[in-house]
Amino acid sequence: MSNAAQCVKMLVQGMVEDRDTYTSLKTLLADQRQWLIARDAAQLDVVNPQLMAHYEKLSHNSKQRYQLLTRLGIPVGSAGLRTLFSRLPAQHQSQLNALWTSLEQVAAECNALNDSNIAVLTMQQEILQNLLNISEPENWLYEQS
Repeated sequence: MSNAAQCVKMLVQGMVEDRDTYTSLKTLLADQRQWLIARDAAQLDVVNPQLMAHYEKLSHNSKQRYQLLTRLGIPVGSAGLRTLFSRLPAQHQSQLNALWTSLEQVAAECNALNDSNIAVLTMQQEILQNLLNISEPENWLYEQS
């Protein structure tokens, strides 16, 4: 197997791993939202390290994908990957395009879930800040920033 073929194989393996990791991450983010809304610190203490482990794995794979694409002389990014796929034998092109599309989709879903969780945290912080200001009526007129 040539060096280029090994790079492509590693790229594909990384993409499959990432799709599986994002799928698992999606479940964890939904769990995190549930525990955020319930204000269940004990459950958040369980899920947050799992989330961080997933983020670290995805970050590692992203760096590896960057290095592999650079080694192959392919522009880094979605367009570069699609260019690479178009250069492969026809029987692999549709499978790899579908894999990349599903990876992009599940990553976007995770991003939306994460944004939603951030919104919950922001609302909780604002509520807490308002409750803290109740005990100091002057802060209603001159809110601290």
